[in-house]
Amino acid sequence: MTDQTPRGSEPGSTVLDRWVDALEAELGLPPGTVDVGAVLDLARDAAHQVARPAAPVSTYAAGYAAGLAAAGGSGAAGGADGADGAHGADEVIRRAAAFALGWQDAGPGAATPAEQPAGEPR
Repeated sequence: MTDQTPRGSEPGSTVLDRWVDALEAELGLPPGTVDVGAVLDLARDAAHQVARPAAPVSTYAAGYAAGLAAAGGSGAAGGADGADGAHGADEVIRRAAAFALGWQDAGPGAATPAEQPAGEPR
């Protein structure tokens, strides 16, 4: 969401809307920066497919990766366009959700996708 309109000022707004507006202001983010639906969807996917504690960890990691991508500190979003701003965050959240939905725990001692030799299926 990047429409610059605080959610909490709209009729029918919820306490979550007002919290996110206040949090964006506290963190110095433009109004409407946080796509609440996408973040909650990622949290749901991680909690249900991986484990409940994966929800906050996944949303934090996605936010961190999106911030790095926006700052040019990493190719975390993996997009050819440099994945800046909201588009970078959207891509990171999409990738994280897809990763969570496809997650199959191979058990202790198994290689993580980053540790697997090239050419092996993930």
